[in-house]
Amino acid sequence: MFKLRLGKCACFAAFCRRHPLFALSIVASVGVGVADQWLAAGLGLVLGFGLLGGCLSGWRTGLAWICGGALAVGAFTWRLETRKTNERQLLESAGAEMQGRVLKDARPYGKSWSVPAVLLSGSHAGAKVWWEGRGVAPVAGSVVKASGTFGPLPPPRNPGEFDRSAWLRGLGVVAVFHAGWVNGETVTGDWAAFAAKFRRGFRSAVTAGLAEDSQAAIVIRAVVIGETPSDAQELIAAFRDSGTLHAFSVSGLHVTLVGSIAWFVLSLTGMPRRQAVLVLLPMIFGYTWLTGNSPPAERSAWMAAVFLGAFVSRRRPDLLNALGAVLFVAVLWDGSLIFQPGVQLSYGVVAAIAIGGDWGTRLFSWIAKPPMYVPPLLLSRWQRSWLWLRMKLAQCLGISVVAGIGSTPLTLYHFGLFTPVSVVAGVFFTPLVFVLLSVALLSASLYPVLPPAARWVNRMNGYVADACVLTVQKFAEIPGGHFLWRKSRPPCLLVYDLDRGAGAACFSGGERGAVLLDCADRTSFKYHVAPSLQRLGIYPDSVVLSHADGGHLGGGAAVWATFPIRQVLLPVERARSRVYQAWIKEAPHAGIQTLQAADFGELPMPDGARLEVLHVPDGSNKNANADDRVAIFRLHWRGWKMLFTSDAGIDTETQLLAAHKDLTADVIIAGHHRHDPSLGDAFLDAVNPRIIIASHADSPVSEKLKPETVDYWRSCGIHVIHQGESGGVSIVVDEAGNLKLEGFVDHSVKVLNRR
Repeated sequence: MFKLRLGKCACFAAFCRRHPLFALSIVASVGVGVADQWLAAGLGLVLGFGLLGGCLSGWRTGLAWICGGALAVGAFTWRLETRKTNERQLLESAGAEMQGRVLKDARPYGKSWSVPAVLLSGSHAGAKVWWEGRGVAPVAGSVVKASGTFGPLPPPRNPGEFDRSAWLRGLGVVAVFHAGWVNGETVTGDWAAFAAKFRRGFRSAVTAGLAEDSQAAIVIRAVVIGETPSDAQELIAAFRDSGTLHAFSVSGLHVTLVGSIAWFVLSLTGMPRRQAVLVLLPMIFGYTWLTGNSPPAERSAWMAAVFLGAFVSRRRPDLLNALGAVLFVAVLWDGSLIFQPGVQLSYGVVAAIAIGGDWGTRLFSWIAKPPMYVPPLLLSRWQRSWLWLRMKLAQCLGISVVAGIGSTPLTLYHFGLFTPVSVVAGVFFTPLVFVLLSVALLSASLYPVLPPAARWVNRMNGYVADACVLTVQKFAEIPGGHFLWRKSRPPCLLVYDLDRGAGAACFSGGERGAVLLDCADRTSFKYHVAPSLQRLGIYPDSVVLSHADGGHLGGGAAVWATFPIRQVLLPVERARSRVYQAWIKEAPHAGIQTLQAADFGELPMPDGARLEVLHVPDGSNKNANADDRVAIFRLHWRGWKMLFTSDAGIDTETQLLAAHKDLTADVIIAGHHRHDPSLGDAFLDAVNPRIIIASHADSPVSEKLKPETVDYWRSCGIHVIHQGESGGVSIVVDEAGNLKLEGFVDHSVKVLNRR
């Protein structure tokens, strides 16, 4: 046993001597990770690593680990305190005219846009903010000026929702600058204008000759320049489920393939290897700049520079040392990067390939065995070609297995997704991406001089893009090819807090299905509701719609492309809304059964609950306001009753009262009618609620929850959960049968005991 331990220590010491930069980067990263929670513990851990390294590999190694780790922890702590100071002082400052330099091309939405920017004026020049402006969206490098105010980074407001504030802090952003309603001033320099024009030209060149919104064009832009498809949920789902979604962002795969393409072209010219590297590296960095300098691409480009630089200096290249050098510099530059899932996946996969690549290749070496008793020189051309193909297949399979092993723990932890099929899918998909990239770069070089030829090349590339989609779709459909890790959760009702009056709720039976009760608007569904449910491990199979308002329909196809929807309950047969018409006409083609609320008195729900249909609006007048055609539902669940009034107004309430139905409920979940008042005295008397969950949005004005209304309800003895304060609300029934309502933002808890 003692000899075995000595052997392991010797192996560890030898590994550190072979890859000193990698070992140093691990010490620095671990020290920063611990220091984020407790500075003293982080420094103590670095000291412990240094002493261990000194014992195993000599005092120089130990000293390097202590100095490097302490430097990383110190830089991280200094940057963290600087950001906190800037954030506090900016939030305390009054509105002012500010000037900033835009760091990326702004993302427009309507007449507004948003983008990270560095302040150029004021006492906090150099601080990074998230700039929300109006007018024409600026490009990277532009200088913007506007009057406005600073606000805090937006925290998540619903359970499981993406933490945008943490993501922005990871980018170094300390506050949000809200520009005023008047369009600001934008000055675009010659270089920024040239760069934007060049990038737009490249984007046009790689898809010229294809329809702008065609599947082929969408895939080519996504793969070549990392442009995220905005309305292609089914396409994204196929790539996600096959484990190939990384192709939709310019990353290490793209940099490697572009480098391989350039290396192949340079080798045809007979250029010596050292000179070829000097030409190759500007090509790689040029491609990352051309595609927007995404962080994964930049990391990969610098890693390639360090790795290939060994050829120039006549040293043996070492992938782990190259990885370690880039990681250590990244930790010194900004230690918070290591907390980002993308960074962890990038470095983790490369480390796995570097450590286990040889093992993976040996695992499939049987595929590439040469013919027995035949010397290599006597092999025919066909036999050599066949052997070369089998060697590449064995190498691809080995790397895919190792990369899959390296990425699986992180993808499970961050995304709850396990895709064993990606090991095989990558073998078929990566060559297609290689061809697609090669042809796209060819068309981009042809377009300035021979536009017709470039268009023809792009049309041929369209077939390659379609082959990529077909390949990933087939692998995504393989049973057991992907698994979603679902956390064990008790049955619950989630009531979402969304912007601009959008409405959505989800009733989950735990392990026994889930139902969406309205789906929010297209944007809120895509960025809030769907990611929230996916992170919580809740996958609805049914939808109940209250009315044909765009703020409740989820964009239609986006919903059934994201979740395995089997059926939808519709409130009316006809409506003017195009999205609602999609639910009526397109959902059946997707295999979804459409049901009319008028045909049902109640429907079964998960966990033994049932949904009672109390009111069905007039289905004949399709031109009526959507808020005047609201279906009213009541959920019966473990002895509790919850009434969903959505955006119904006084007219709908009058019709309910005139029907002389039992309307009693313990909880009312209410929205806002755009023009009429809601929850009148007579209606509240009939319902006799103990709690009202009332939605609130600052804009438009009709969605604001008035303080006097809240005060009046409370004076009537009704507890009010103001979603502007509470955020999303989770409702569960505890073991004693009591109803527990918890606000996500303010952590408020209200428990209703049985009457």
